[in-house]
Amino acid sequence: MKFYPLFLNLKDRSVLLVGAGEIGLQKIRALLECQARIHVVSPDALPDIQALAKEERIRWSMRGYETADLEGVVVTIAATDDRALQERIAAECRRRKILVNIVDVPPLCDFYAASVVSRGDVQIAISTGGAAPALAKYLRQKVETVLAPEMAELVRLVQGLRPAVLQLPKEKRSSLWNAIVSDAFLEQIKREGSERAEAQIKKWIEDRA
Repeated sequence: MKFYPLFLNLKDRSVLLVGAGEIGLQKIRALLECQARIHVVSPDALPDIQALAKEERIRWSMRGYETADLEGVVVTIAATDDRALQERIAAECRRRKILVNIVDVPPLCDFYAASVVSRGDVQIAISTGGAAPALAKYLRQKVETVLAPEMAELVRLVQGLRPAVLQLPKEKRSSLWNAIVSDAFLEQIKREGSERAEAQIKKWIEDRA
């Protein structure tokens, strides 16, 4: 079965995480990068998770899961090995139309966490539909070797100059994008730095205005 790939905006959205072990910590770190509001429910937690709670970067309820924890939540992730609890959380989330991921239990999941390669705002997500996580990890490592770090800086530069680019006639925009999105320009960013690369884009825009 095919799954619909998407990138979910979780900024300032409530996410419930049940479980506070190593896998839970991995999920928290990824969710913090998305600026989600994270509520962790677990009787105990790793020291790193406790520290995040003390810093008020997450909220930790030092107890077991309760149905009321789902109030206002848009996504739930369960990182627990308790099968009965897994099934309960999945069923209660579905009744409330809340997306749920039960870690390592594909039949109970509405979505799977992809293996991700990131370069700033550039993200490539790889999934095997939950069937072969090791293969997804292998492919991620392959992609990491070819995805240039300069791509993050390229996105940052283009984001700031995009309004000026959109003012150009369509045919001139096309030639500009061909110049910007190229191995040669990525190499220029790497060789000369961001300031000179930004100046180059501005010159290209002026030449086409």
